Parts: sequence; C-alpha cells; structure tokens
Amino acid sequence: MTRICIIENGLVPERLRARHGLYPDMARAWLAPHLPEAEFTTVSVVSGEPLPATPSDFDGYLLTGSKYGVYDDLPWMRDLRAFLPVLAEARIPMFGICFGHQIMAAAFGAQVRKSDKGVATGPQLYSHDGLGMEPREVLVFHQDQVETPPRAGRAAGGNDFCPLGVIAYDFPAFSVQYHPEFSKTFMQDLTEDLAGEWITREHADQAKALLAEAEVDTDALGEKVAALMRGEAAVYPGA
Repeated sequence: MTRICIIENGLVPERLRARHGLYPDMARAWLAPHLPEAEFTTVSVVSGEPLPATPSDFDGYLLTGSKYGVYDDLPWMRDLRAFLPVLAEARIPMFGICFGHQIMAAAFGAQVRKSDKGVATGPQLYSHDGLGMEPREVLVFHQDQVETPPRAGRAAGGNDFCPLGVIAYDFPAFSVQYHPEFSKTFMQDLTEDLAGEWITREHADQAKALLAEAEVDTDALGEKVAALMRGEAAVYPGA
C-alpha cells in the first residue's frame, strides 16, 4: 500500500460540486488508475484542517490548485510553506498542481506573482523534456506564474507563455502549472461559471471552442507521478 496525502488548497465553486466533486476527488480519479495500490487521505488546509503532525505517516503528498495566490500569505499558506521543506529534508515525495506548483516553488525561494501576460484558460501545448516526456496538450487555468527557479529546482518543461510550467527538484518532487486532474467537461463548466467574472465572455467563448477540439493526454504524467510516489528512481533530477 502507498499512502498518499492530498492537501486541499482550494474549493471547487459550489455550483459545480454536485456534478464534478472536489479537487481531491478529481486528483484521486486521475492518479488512482496509475497507482492502484494507493490509499488516499485528504487534508483540507483551506478549510482549516491541520497538516499531519508526523509527515512520515504518508509515503507521498499531492498539492491541489486554489483560487488564491501564494502572495495572499494566509496563515494556512505560511504553515504549508514551512511544512514543504520538512518533506524535502525527509525525502518524502511531493507533487504539485497549479497553486500547488506555485507554493512548492515559493517554499524553496522562487518568486511567484500575477503575470502581466494575462490569464491562460483552455488547452496549451507543453514541453516536458526534464521529465523525459514528449510535448503534449494540457489544460491550463491560471494567471499567477512562477517567475524564477526555486532552489534545488529547475525548469523541466512549459511553453513561451509559462516557461517554468514544469519544475523538477533535486529531491523527490516535481510539479506542473497545468491541471492533469481536470476533465474537459469540468474545464468547460468552470470556464462558463467564471465568464464575466474572472475571465471575459470573449475569452471564455474562445477557450470553450478550443476545448471542444483539444486532445488532452495525462496518462504519461500519471505514470511519472505514480513512480514518484512509489519511490522509484529516475523520475526527478537528483535520483
């Protein structure tokens, strides 16, 4: 059995929960086929739940996305930023998604900010050279970006819009700015839900049109994350 702790950093908009569930549900549904021996536990830090008192109670950690930015510097974020170096020192695997990608980088000295490039919503092509993967189309939903490499980490993929979109570390960890756990259906519904609020109506319509034609493949990344969580070698630079 591989014990995985999913750290919930954000909540799905309430209007979408009945149809799509919560972010940990999506992460579990994406990763479980690649890691069938896993037992998943959710710790909702965004809802006030404390981080594990004994980090080694879990074999690996997965950090979800969030509507917040790391610069919001909320108390639970400060606790999480202090917790991640403890995992690194103990060489406990971790994998971050979107906000999870950003707070991992921030915990190790990177600058994260709201990008002046604007909002990215929908499918984009990402390279994954540092993970030994071919380029592939992925689903993105963000404006904040990691602007500088973290300590003991380096770019492992991305694109012109987000050059540090994939980061690999010298300890058992890597992260992605995009959302491998999102289905196209959820992305369509989330884009529509936030049209006129977080994104313009025009942007939402363009993203939804591109989504309809997108060919998204997250299986290869799922295999990499499963290998990371099992403690297998050669899935991060320091292996």
